[in-house]
Amino acid sequence: MTRDAGLWDSGERVPAESHNTLYLELLSAYETARNLIGEGTILDIGCGAGYGSDRLSGAGRLVIGIDYEPAMARATAGRYRRSGLSFACMDGSRLAVRPQSADLICAFQVIEHLHDQALFVRDVAATLRPSGLAILSTPNALVHRGPRNPFHLHEFTPDELQALLAQHFAHVRLAGQTRPSEIYSLEAACRRVRAWDVLGIKRLVPRRLVSFIVAVIARWNGLTPPQRMPLSRFAISADTEHAYSLFAVCSHAPIDAGRLSTTGIRFNAT
Repeated sequence: MTRDAGLWDSGERVPAESHNTLYLELLSAYETARNLIGEGTILDIGCGAGYGSDRLSGAGRLVIGIDYEPAMARATAGRYRRSGLSFACMDGSRLAVRPQSADLICAFQVIEHLHDQALFVRDVAATLRPSGLAILSTPNALVHRGPRNPFHLHEFTPDELQALLAQHFAHVRLAGQTRPSEIYSLEAACRRVRAWDVLGIKRLVPRRLVSFIVAVIARWNGLTPPQRMPLSRFAISADTEHAYSLFAVCSHAPIDAGRLSTTGIRFNAT
């Protein structure tokens, strides 16, 4: 996909780059979500580059990736072309979708970007079918490290997220998504290297070269390069206190424990 500085370099979206640990975290979340549904209609709100919507697609599924930026929706539609997969330009905070029409709704790393987060949850709940699942992830305010993303208007603690979701869903299961501890060491090493880039040359370096440099920095410091980290290292478990991101599964109907067991996740709350 062609990089557009206005779409990517702002930091609002996560590009599909194998050295980007946030990208790997999102892929792990999408892999979990795709195992929670067979056939049906799926909405991927805040789809960005579209790689997650593509992962969700499959036989008997109608997947619609939603992004509020027209250029992004056009780019993803041009890149990912398969039966049952489409992309739409829509404001995710005001869903123009028929009520009770979706079997699965994914909104990964989205809610923290929105001004009216309660309205968003209400709209998601109204769009979900009675037997459907809504899955959200968001940074954990208890453990977020480093400078806050300027696009994040509010980051949730586990209790805050549980309380908001419970206002609109009868059943909420909360889990946490961890990051490999090596990532924090790698991020620190990369910051030390970037400190020498006083002229901002990094923005001019081809992305493939950036990926190579990150791998070199990792190996130099005795760390695993992100490109070689399996998605299983971004585990989703019952630990919400120490997890980097929160992972919530919501429904209007009781959530089938057998359905959840296919993901191997242990949830913290019901």
